[in-house]
Amino acid sequence: MHPLEIKLQSLLAEGKSPHVDDLGGVEAIVRAAPLLAISPLAGEILSAVLRDVGNVAVKDARPWKELIGILVHGAASDVVLIEMVDALDACMQLPDAIASDAFTAFLEKASNSSGELTGYARAVALEGAFRLAASNRRMQFRLLDALLGVEVSDEPHFLRYAAKIMGVAHSHWRETELVAALQALTECDEAAYEACFELGMASLASALDEPHREAANSFFRDSLQWFRRAESMREATPEATLYGECLMLLTDFEAHTTKPELRQRSAVIQKSAFELLAWHVDASSPAWLGARHVQAACWNDLAGTLASLADSLQEISWWEPRVVIERQVLAAYSAGRAILKRGHDGYLETLIRPRIEASIAQREGQAYLLKCWLQQNRNHELVGEADAILSGIDRLMSAGAEVPRNPTEAAAIWAPVAAILSQARCSEETKRRIGELVANAFAFSLENLSGAEIDIFDHCRSSVENHPDHRNNARGAKLFDAVLLWTVRFLKNRLEMTKKDDPSVTYLFETADGSLVPESALQDDYFRWLCTQSASGEMEPTNLGGGRADVALKNTGERIVIEVKRELQDASFDALAKDYAGQTTDYQNVSIRLGFLLVLDLTGAKTEGTPHIRSLIQCRSIQRVGESEPRYVVIVKVPGRRCVPSAISKSAKPSAATGKPKRK
Repeated sequence: MHPLEIKLQSLLAEGKSPHVDDLGGVEAIVRAAPLLAISPLAGEILSAVLRDVGNVAVKDARPWKELIGILVHGAASDVVLIEMVDALDACMQLPDAIASDAFTAFLEKASNSSGELTGYARAVALEGAFRLAASNRRMQFRLLDALLGVEVSDEPHFLRYAAKIMGVAHSHWRETELVAALQALTECDEAAYEACFELGMASLASALDEPHREAANSFFRDSLQWFRRAESMREATPEATLYGECLMLLTDFEAHTTKPELRQRSAVIQKSAFELLAWHVDASSPAWLGARHVQAACWNDLAGTLASLADSLQEISWWEPRVVIERQVLAAYSAGRAILKRGHDGYLETLIRPRIEASIAQREGQAYLLKCWLQQNRNHELVGEADAILSGIDRLMSAGAEVPRNPTEAAAIWAPVAAILSQARCSEETKRRIGELVANAFAFSLENLSGAEIDIFDHCRSSVENHPDHRNNARGAKLFDAVLLWTVRFLKNRLEMTKKDDPSVTYLFETADGSLVPESALQDDYFRWLCTQSASGEMEPTNLGGGRADVALKNTGERIVIEVKRELQDASFDALAKDYAGQTTDYQNVSIRLGFLLVLDLTGAKTEGTPHIRSLIQCRSIQRVGESEPRYVVIVKVPGRRCVPSAISKSAKPSAATGKPKRK
């Protein structure tokens, strides 16, 4: 051993923290630096140098800078590199020039795929570069260039850590190119779990930051898919399980899922959080990774809060109102800021707040306690959230929403059914039976909704829900939502129905002589469908907008019009909006400015098959000159001139002239 190493070892054995003077001064260390750089004690030597570097005058800093550069460049052992990374990261007065040299050295080591360093040593060096770049934008650009240059063919152990650092870097800097790099790493089996998990975190961050609900929903679904994919790759995945279950719990809470289901998900989340913090956290974990675990703990807290709140919202009143209001209601209402420690509201609140407002609006006791709390706590930091909840309740009430005041039967049957039956003059037992009958019938009808239908509902509903004729008009909103539901179900039914099962849909199929059916065929079929759903449909009523509409539905003073057309030339949404949106919106002059355009697509025989339902519906905003608010039209294309599946198969087979054999 070098005499300086012997001296250092002796000081460490005595429990001391060596300084430069204890080792003979900076000149002595500089002379021995080439040998010390490859020593197992190089990390301790660097720590000793960094303890005194803050006291060095600028004019005397050159030898210190060269010394630190030699030590960092010479390190090759992963253990030594870990010690150096921690020492440099902990140094509070690290000069910029020294930090830049160390960063360059770490980046060179991380990019060195020649085999001189182990994959783990390179991963440690990459982490060192990341830590030094955390607060230096210039270094961040250089680090991003290195991360984006990582090849899938690189050493697997290095790729695992590279994927983790890419994900954390994206959470800090939101560089979208890192997402593409992570997607490439999913092709490497050894790094696929880390890449999938970090892609889930990136999509979740995008969802929470996205101001538009439709786009946020897409990011939200992508995030859940990446977490579920990560779960499938390992036996124990507490981190991916925690976030995946949290996202499902949010969806369940928004959908008014029952208490037991929320409690069950909350228990899984708590178990995953315990496993993560108890078994997957090292005391020496870097600060940037520790922040991830704090974030996971916050999501665990959110899950527990929502599960407890779901219980409280079902109660007629609260035994300890202050606790429920402050720790559950207001905390959940401002979950992004109060629980997840985000700087602003976002998509998360749009999932949670509607249920809170609607549930409290259904129970006068809860609303009264919230008002009392507000009067007594005007200086509380969450007063604004309490005011917002009460304002939301007032909007529901003033809009005439059918909110039962104290429906004792609402816990057992659907709340709107309970509210309507409360006005009927019949026995409580009769109300119970009828309520259960209607609720079961609706549940049976809708429980098999496909994901495609749900996406269509979400697209159209999110497009119009902020329009005043939907947001501030409960009857108009009910009318639009009902027609949207019935129309989408009509389209789904007609896409699945065959001529053999129902001869009335023959008009949707190609005829032997190529003749084209009139639009009245669709009009009559659609009207018959509506008549099975509602008794308020009217066929071709006159004097609507000075003309004639095809189908109209009325509900307590409000009216919605469904214009029916057939198209022979161009059935693209742009062409349909251009040709027919003006006529459709002209029926919106005296009622809600929301309507439907139903088009029978006869532009050509569907020899390649029927289009998917997702591609057949769009909600379009139509802005008229001189009007401040747009009008909305949901355009629904019903494919005509369809071919039976066997005919599609025949048309797809190659002819004998091609010389290719036909499948038997």
